[in-house]
Amino acid sequence: MLAPACIVLLLLFGGAVVGLVRSSLVTLGGAVSLDAWRGLLADPGFADAARFSVQVAVLSTVLAAAAGLVLAGLLRSRGTLPRAVLALPVPVPHLLVATSAVLWLGPGGLADRLLGALPLELIRDHGGLGIVAVYVYKEAPFLALLVLAACGQGLQAREEAATVLGATPWQRLRWVTWPAIRGPLLVGSIIVCAYAAGAFEVPLLVGPNSPPTLATFAFEATKTDVIAGQGTAAAALTLLSLFAIAIAALAVRFARDVEGA
Repeated sequence: MLAPACIVLLLLFGGAVVGLVRSSLVTLGGAVSLDAWRGLLADPGFADAARFSVQVAVLSTVLAAAAGLVLAGLLRSRGTLPRAVLALPVPVPHLLVATSAVLWLGPGGLADRLLGALPLELIRDHGGLGIVAVYVYKEAPFLALLVLAACGQGLQAREEAATVLGATPWQRLRWVTWPAIRGPLLVGSIIVCAYAAGAFEVPLLVGPNSPPTLATFAFEATKTDVIAGQGTAAAALTLLSLFAIAIAALAVRFARDVEGA
């Protein structure tokens, strides 16, 4: 039953990765060369871009997961309307949220005009706080909905049974609730982390000019050198793809079933 989805994923994602590797190794003349990889690894901005990308991706994922768990806990016993309100940011494009953040929170933006100087500068912050804020706003509701989907009547019945058998709230959370929500939360966090590491529109609008994320670094490489920049960009994006695959490989054993075994 999973074969059609796996085949489509293999063709789309696998074909893209193969195309990136080929672009990073094959020159316009058709010769195989490692010049793009040598240039990428020798570029002093590459290490900063890679570190900044990992920092933004990990921090966004951890904060979004924590906020998603809190939101799911608050809305678990609520009706359909609060959950519908929670889901409103999910279909909104990241680009629209980033543009709104710049209009509202940027220097001279609407918040500055209404409230005066803001205590915290999010737009163009060197630590990437604006990028993280946009991702948390977008992805926390997504993760909360995944957790809420796992908190159905079956989980409630198991929690009540554990309470009858004398389990404390902590034991109920550890042995009943957490194993049920861990899989969806981890799978969703993998998606969030991979997207945050590879997207470039939010860092381009909200993030600092230096250091760039690795995706922004690849985008700018094609603008500075049209010919050599394509190979450098392909090498950088290949590393991003390997990063996403590594995250999935590390987390897959914990998301196979509700016990994480």
